[in-house]
Amino acid sequence: MDETGSPETAGKKQREALTVSPEALTQNEKKRTMCALVIRVSTERQARNPEGSLKNQLQRLRAHIEYKTTACGEKWVEAERYILKAVSGKDSIRSREFARLFEDIRTGRVNTILCTALDRISRSVKDFLNFFEYLNQYDVEFVCLKQNYDTTTAQGRLFVTMMMALAEFEREQTSERNREASLARAERGLWNGSQLFGYDPDPKNRGHLLPNEQEAAIVNFAFDHYLKCGSIGQTAKELNRRGYRTKAYESRRGKVHPARKFGHTAVHGMIHNLAYLGKKEINKKYKDKEDIPENRKYRVVEAVWPAIVDEEKFQQVQNLLKANKNSNGNKVKPIKHNYVLNGGLIWCDKCGEQMEGRSGTSRHGKRYYYYACKNTLCRFRIPADEIERVVLERLKELVRRKDILEEIVAATNIKLRKELPQLKEERDQLDKELEKVKNLADQLLGEWDNLATAENKVFLKEKLNTLAKRRNELEVGLEDVEITIEEIERESVSKDLVKLALSNVMDAFDRASPYKQKKILNLTLQKAVVSGNRIKLALRGRPPEILALEPERMMAQNVARSAPSDWLPEEDSNL
Repeated sequence: MDETGSPETAGKKQREALTVSPEALTQNEKKRTMCALVIRVSTERQARNPEGSLKNQLQRLRAHIEYKTTACGEKWVEAERYILKAVSGKDSIRSREFARLFEDIRTGRVNTILCTALDRISRSVKDFLNFFEYLNQYDVEFVCLKQNYDTTTAQGRLFVTMMMALAEFEREQTSERNREASLARAERGLWNGSQLFGYDPDPKNRGHLLPNEQEAAIVNFAFDHYLKCGSIGQTAKELNRRGYRTKAYESRRGKVHPARKFGHTAVHGMIHNLAYLGKKEINKKYKDKEDIPENRKYRVVEAVWPAIVDEEKFQQVQNLLKANKNSNGNKVKPIKHNYVLNGGLIWCDKCGEQMEGRSGTSRHGKRYYYYACKNTLCRFRIPADEIERVVLERLKELVRRKDILEEIVAATNIKLRKELPQLKEERDQLDKELEKVKNLADQLLGEWDNLATAENKVFLKEKLNTLAKRRNELEVGLEDVEITIEEIERESVSKDLVKLALSNVMDAFDRASPYKQKKILNLTLQKAVVSGNRIKLALRGRPPEILALEPERMMAQNVARSAPSDWLPEEDSNL
């Protein structure tokens, strides 16, 4: 093993000799300088080189210890090595090796830190200063071979801060150059990523891709199968059942990525990827953001590689993905029953708990669909087809029955008038809050000349921006309340308006697909409260939560309410 081996192996004998409690040290031993050697490289390629930077840093640090011991007559001892392989300077302080170093400092195992340069410790000013505070807390010395300084003086501390700021600036500048270069390549339609399933890197033209015929066939199969089943999970299962696997490759740094089974993430990324259309997405992580600089905005450009998926097929998949997301279901899979009252529209009148759609199978194999109370102590259930039919019939009847409609409008307006004092009080509170915000902003602007020093200008602008945002929020809220009050005072909820709204909604419901029916019903129905022999309907309106209870006489028709237990699955059936 070379000199840069892991601390658990290469330094085992030395640690066994040195690992003793501070109390057990003699006075002579306490004078020994117990050195912690910190060495770091940023990339895996550097870490794999047996004669590279890691070994050079270690040799230089050991030579310094030998010099102190032989030439200066001091007792310097290598207590432990802390080797950071392929760790960026911005993350070094939060690495496992530094966690080990902090623990050894706390227990007194080391009392001097050795490194070849400051940027081997960190390339973050904030992290390094926190690290240095920790060393001062435990009275630990810090030795850097490249930069010689005295941190006990103000000048020495200033020098260290400046050197770390330069190291951080260098790291950020390198990152910025790489980001700009990647963006420029992306604008030309070149590929900046690693491996893309369905393509192979072009060995002659960097950034170009060549279609892989075998993988391209698998990609098209994934698109086709998703159009058949409408499920990403089922598509992944079918790919794996047929023996297909992800791409196996070795990265430029030598890391081997074996082929794996397809999972939800892999298939999801595949059927969303515009690269299969021969297009390149730029700034994809900013896709839904608008208030950003122009160079960071999302856009799509033509790529330098050919498409392997037909554009019409790709668009069909995107439409199906969007439809499934909007309906929270699978539009390809046939529906056994569409529970239009799910999602908070149906409630139990016995215990006040929400009900949900369920299904079960009887002894004879017949499938039943019903709504059941979520309260396990209540267990009230009612047939799904029956309750849905009754609710829809009642909503349609509201359009035809003049007497019922008048009762609803009257009850609605009574409730609105009861809310009027509370709305006016809310308006007064908003007025007062808005006046406070305006006064505070005026006060800051009036004292701007006295307060706006070079140090305070930033904070004053932030405060004024916050006040401006709060003022806009209050003005919008005040406008909404005033509109509501105005509508209540002129009794804008009329019979004709309610009739027109119900008529439009119910006509649309009859023509809609099952996935849209629930959304349409939500526009009119706020909740249906069900008991064994009656239903109470609460309708939506403006302002929200207008409660319109249907009289019990409306239910006096020849429709079964709560069927006997033989129409529902037994308790021990396959629910």
